[in-house]
Amino acid sequence: MKTLKALTALLGVLILISCSTNNNKTVDDILNSTYRVYHISGYEGPNIDINQDSLARFLVALHYNIPLSEIESALEWSPETTQRNIDALIENKVLTKTDDYYQPTLAIFTLERGNVLEEKAQKVANEIADSIVNRLPEIKEIHNESNISQRHDFRELSFFYLCNVVLDNFQIQRVEEEFLNQERPLRNGVRYYLGILEDDLAGNTEPYGIYGNRGLYWDDSIGISVFGNRRTESNVGWDNYEDKNIHLFDEHDTQLITQKMPDLFFPTLLDILEKNRPGFEATYRELNFDEETSFEEFFIFWYHWIYTEATDVLIKRDIIQKPENDMFYYQIAVLE
Repeated sequence: MKTLKALTALLGVLILISCSTNNNKTVDDILNSTYRVYHISGYEGPNIDINQDSLARFLVALHYNIPLSEIESALEWSPETTQRNIDALIENKVLTKTDDYYQPTLAIFTLERGNVLEEKAQKVANEIADSIVNRLPEIKEIHNESNISQRHDFRELSFFYLCNVVLDNFQIQRVEEEFLNQERPLRNGVRYYLGILEDDLAGNTEPYGIYGNRGLYWDDSIGISVFGNRRTESNVGWDNYEDKNIHLFDEHDTQLITQKMPDLFFPTLLDILEKNRPGFEATYRELNFDEETSFEEFFIFWYHWIYTEATDVLIKRDIIQKPENDMFYYQIAVLE
């Protein structure tokens, strides 16, 4: 029975991989789908906005090897418009041309690919969740050192600590520097990661329920951000922090959550990622991302699936308490 289940699962993955590498969509399918563009860029953003002028859909259509003439007709572009957009995409290094063939050079996460990555993230996500549980007493000790602990208990902050602090926003630079060991791709003078995610709109969350961080306000002394997975049009007012319950981390607490707490868990996280590197690289090739983008750009987005899955495991185990409306608003000090 276990062998049969394993074979069935393998067949499903192979089918999804096959779907992701063949042209099984028309231009109309792409125009009627929803795509979200994400970039990871630090303080500088791309010099081109592929959310505008149907550029993201144009790139997705090229990913599916749809003839340029069909795309141009469906988008109602003139030949001049098509050439102008192609030139801009090539200049910003999100598209290349070899002879008459155009190849997107960024991470395109179709539903087929995304479903495979979500499935394949579960094993390593469970390893990460187990390791967080093992380090929980030490993480709680750091919380007890904080001033915010006098106003909020660990459980109330658990979603923020165990996802955003030890896995995502306050950890991801270390993942880049010590696991990927590569600078972000250089595109037209700016270094950033760029990805297009297809969204099936199955829920009220962002694609695949991925948790992410967004800065809402910043000055010389404080920064206000939100962490969660409902930064969507359906969640009206999510970016209006003024009427939200904002958790305040003073300068002392900011040092704990940006340095001491992520430092504590990073060696364990790095060991897990290194152990699973061969599998990560195999998936990169199996899904043909190696034809479009670097392993580093592919992985940094897949890592979002992985830490989201790990967080959901901890929620199911009742280690993490999800905040109201699945969104955590907080203020930190700007450290010199």
